[in-house]
Amino acid sequence: MKVVNFWKTLFCAALAVTAFSACSDDDEEGGYSGMPEITVNGGESVTVAGKLEGGKLEQTVEVVSKGDWTLTFKNSGDSQWVTPSAMSGKTGTTQLTFTLGQASGERSAILVLTASSMVEGFPLTDEATITVVQSDSDVPTGNALYSENCGTKVEKVDGYWPYVDKFEGWTRGGSLDQKAVTYTGNSASVANSGKTFDPAEDETTVVSGPPYVSMNKSTSVFNINDINIASNTNFTFTFTAVQQVNYSGGVVLGDVTDETIRFSVSTDGSSYAPVALKVKKVASGYWYLCTAEFKLPAGVSTDKIWVRFDGYAGLENHGLRIDDFKLYEGGNGSELVVPEPITTTIGDIKEPGDYELKGVTVVNRSEIAYVIADNTGSMLVYHSGNERSVGDKINISGAVTIYQAPNNPPQFAKEAVVEVVSTGNAWNYDFKEYSVDDVNAYFNNIVCTPIILKGKVVKEESNGKTFYNLELDGADATVLQGSVQYYTPDADKLDVPVAVKGYAVGKSQAGNITRIKIFPYEITVNSTDPYITATAPATFNADGETINVAFNAGNLGSNKVFAKIEGTDAGQFTLGAVGANSVPVTAKANDGAAKSAKLTLYVAASDGAAAVATTSVDLKQAAKPSGNDTKGTYTSMDGMLPTTTNSDNASYAEKAKINGSSDQIAILKLGTGKKTGVFTTEAVGVSGNKKLSFYAAAWNKASATLYVRVNGGGTIAPASIDLTANSGVAGTAPYTITFNDDTEYFTFDVTGLTATSTLTFSTSANFDASSNTATGRALVAGIQIY
Repeated sequence: MKVVNFWKTLFCAALAVTAFSACSDDDEEGGYSGMPEITVNGGESVTVAGKLEGGKLEQTVEVVSKGDWTLTFKNSGDSQWVTPSAMSGKTGTTQLTFTLGQASGERSAILVLTASSMVEGFPLTDEATITVVQSDSDVPTGNALYSENCGTKVEKVDGYWPYVDKFEGWTRGGSLDQKAVTYTGNSASVANSGKTFDPAEDETTVVSGPPYVSMNKSTSVFNINDINIASNTNFTFTFTAVQQVNYSGGVVLGDVTDETIRFSVSTDGSSYAPVALKVKKVASGYWYLCTAEFKLPAGVSTDKIWVRFDGYAGLENHGLRIDDFKLYEGGNGSELVVPEPITTTIGDIKEPGDYELKGVTVVNRSEIAYVIADNTGSMLVYHSGNERSVGDKINISGAVTIYQAPNNPPQFAKEAVVEVVSTGNAWNYDFKEYSVDDVNAYFNNIVCTPIILKGKVVKEESNGKTFYNLELDGADATVLQGSVQYYTPDADKLDVPVAVKGYAVGKSQAGNITRIKIFPYEITVNSTDPYITATAPATFNADGETINVAFNAGNLGSNKVFAKIEGTDAGQFTLGAVGANSVPVTAKANDGAAKSAKLTLYVAASDGAAAVATTSVDLKQAAKPSGNDTKGTYTSMDGMLPTTTNSDNASYAEKAKINGSSDQIAILKLGTGKKTGVFTTEAVGVSGNKKLSFYAAAWNKASATLYVRVNGGGTIAPASIDLTANSGVAGTAPYTITFNDDTEYFTFDVTGLTATSTLTFSTSANFDASSNTATGRALVAGIQIY
């Protein structure tokens, strides 16, 4: 903390009510007459360190003073082993050095620098401190400016450890405010890999243990971004590491060396300078302490740095775990030297590295990526905004990576530095149509290249996410497909023959299916034959209603679109006249159980003639409300539960055996130990004033609050309920639960419902999925409206 003399404060108070100009930097009789100020390396305090053998330290401390200054030892005895190059100085800049005597053990000294001046007879002073540490450790003592131990707990999501940018348990500690730090990477996750990787007992003072960052590919990258360094310029960065070198009847751990992984530092988040590592075994186990010392280059002004771990040399069955990241002020490293980017052309970029391209053109774009091209080729660039437009001519420089090599071509990372040279430039696109054989050949030479693929785009929902796959003409869809990337196709381009023009950007593998990834430039219908697609309507309400079912038909020629309803409950629904792009379907009032049928739309020369194109959608109608409570009913109405898990919203489609039944009943689980959950139902299909009932409980040995909201018309009371722990809500699905009718069955009054109203359930009062370690997890079953 800055020390300000009482007289200095009093003088400034007096100055506020007088017209004196004594607080100036003018000399009086050759001396400084303004307010005294003093800093060390640009701040109020600094730490320097040396080895036990003593000698002159390489580190220097820059003293900038307004006013004459003197140096004193807080403990006068420390002057016997610390010798400063000067004990006093004048206004201006002084470089202080230190010589240490030999020591047998760790010790430290605090030196106080005091700047002073006289202003209008008032004696004023200002202070700064230097801490000198002597130790046999490569790690400075004292508080770290930044520290991160990856938290205390991690859970798998959908069977996988979370990637570093998805993990929510980061601690972001340190003596400086590190709230702005973010974590990103490639093939890097936060994990707990089991007891084999736990630190030995004599390592626990240095190694915190799981969770830790797991890297197991040569292409793995882990970035720590926006570390606050304030005004410091000299650093030591440390982390702990353990390496799996084989798997032979179990995990085999081995040595970590200074070449196991590359460590680099950036002062702008774009260009990185490699920093050598010193590696030392912690104790009796296999964990190592890794140390990197460095200084900011002269003339570089920044209050943040970025660090990167990459270039992991592990092979198959290998795996690196790193943890306990700390940044200290002080060290004996050299200035960072950022390699000059290689100025080249797109076609010459084959390997990761730092590159610079001049005068390339943006030829395709989306919200998260764009493609650039020159006369030698094209490549992908990630970005985090809407800043590039097709036709921009740019200069671009920064790190080029290969995501999951060799399945993807080189690409610029989103931190690349871009300069727009001009806009509105034309580009001569040269799209080449690819056959199935061409696609298979592409997998042997993966580049970013303009292509045309023909087939049918099919929408797929998986784990709460939406994917668009291209069933290629002439290919077995169980073996080979296309994958539409960075682009949402229009509804009228789904399930119909199309031609996709765009850029091939790699391949992906899902089970037995290999997919060529394509970033579309445009998707056009590719057929002279009639085609038709339709969108399934919402559930019809029990009171009866009419819904227009939308369809998309083309290339009809002299044909027309006809419709028919089939199925056991076909008589519950009637058809109106078929329009240009929709057909009205009316459901009668329902006096019994839920109803269902199938609407078939077909293209034919006349009603009843042979169809030349056809499509079908399901028709569903809600059951008649019972008017009674639903205690003992553990199944939920149609549309009230998720059909797939959405980990982003922490809403899980799971199952449970309830109250002694062996049947596995679909349920809703909301939230994790670190995150609130939120789920919105389909349209309720009923209108008016109703009751809503369900069973709900909190996670074992925990509590939770469940909030319920009506959307699209209607209100609900109460707005929330407090849930108690249920011992059956633990572990993994299917759960075995016994619900209590008195304490775990809840009924709400819902007024003003419309058939299109939906319900939202959440463990957050804000109805969102956000990081919150205090929230509980909720399990919900038997959702019924009556």
